[in-house]
Amino acid sequence: MSPKILITGSSGFIGKILAKRLSKKYKTYLIDKIKQGKEKNFYHINLKDKKKLNEFFSNNKVDIIIHLASEIFDDNENTIYENNTVCAANIIALAKKFKIKQIIFTSTFSIYEKNYDKLINESEKPSTINKYGISKFDIEKKLKSLNNINVTIFRVPIVIGQSRSHRIGILFELIRKGLPIFLIGNGNNKIQFVSVDELNTAIEKTIGLKGFNIFNIGCSKSYSFRENLEYIVKKTKSKSKFFSLNKYFGLFILNFFIFFRLIDINFYHKSLLTKNILLNVSKIKKTINIDGKLTSRELFYSTYNYYVKNLKHTKKIKSGSDRMPSMRIFNLLNYFSK
Repeated sequence: MSPKILITGSSGFIGKILAKRLSKKYKTYLIDKIKQGKEKNFYHINLKDKKKLNEFFSNNKVDIIIHLASEIFDDNENTIYENNTVCAANIIALAKKFKIKQIIFTSTFSIYEKNYDKLINESEKPSTINKYGISKFDIEKKLKSLNNINVTIFRVPIVIGQSRSHRIGILFELIRKGLPIFLIGNGNNKIQFVSVDELNTAIEKTIGLKGFNIFNIGCSKSYSFRENLEYIVKKTKSKSKFFSLNKYFGLFILNFFIFFRLIDINFYHKSLLTKNILLNVSKIKKTINIDGKLTSRELFYSTYNYYVKNLKHTKKIKSGSDRMPSMRIFNLLNYFSK
């Protein structure tokens, strides 16, 4: 018989798309602390509430848990760590109690924070100092210690999809308005991206996978930060010009913008603007035959096109990864461009 699947974080960017996809083939249950529309089998539960979770599992037969729910970078670091680890601990405890067959967990490439001169394998020792990355790795360790439950972990880089517009929307707005784009250093650093569709395909393909498995996932080919943006500028004939800032001066200015909340990113994201963090995805290609067709620049471009065509809708979204970025920085850039 087809397994019954619980998706936590079903109101999130990845969760909404995955839930729609899997509900066509499987009996799915959806849990999130944020209310959705009229989704079938949706349960409005905070994963920190173990009593309500226990009641849910008592009343519903679940075979597989896909644990997507996570606090990211929009809260206090200690709060992020506590919420992520407590929620995961509750899920793991109830998975044991109710004899769940498999847990699929989305971890992060944020467990790697230094500059890398080679592709990062799954066996690479973490270098994270941010609490979000630490929380994810601590959850990985707890999952690895489980007996009698199959576990699949995805080390997920920056996820891009057509409806995702929050922080990446800052770059899109610069290009759309033909504003100057300032790069810290030369912009030749490379970081890993993945399309939400490829990630969800991988998740679906690992449903029922036996044993303990960790997979890196990402684009088939990654271009530099600058090349990704130049590709969009060229394809759209944007008037945006690129300017390179001295690394130390650029980081100082960025810190200023972050501190005074002039830009909708936080201190962790600075590393993504200056460092090389590329995952080795050969293992997942061999094991479950996942081979992303889109390169990073093609993925950026398709996402940009969707963003521009759906601006009216995006402006109405008030929370989550689909909402518009803060526009405070653009007043300053408009002045500079003149």
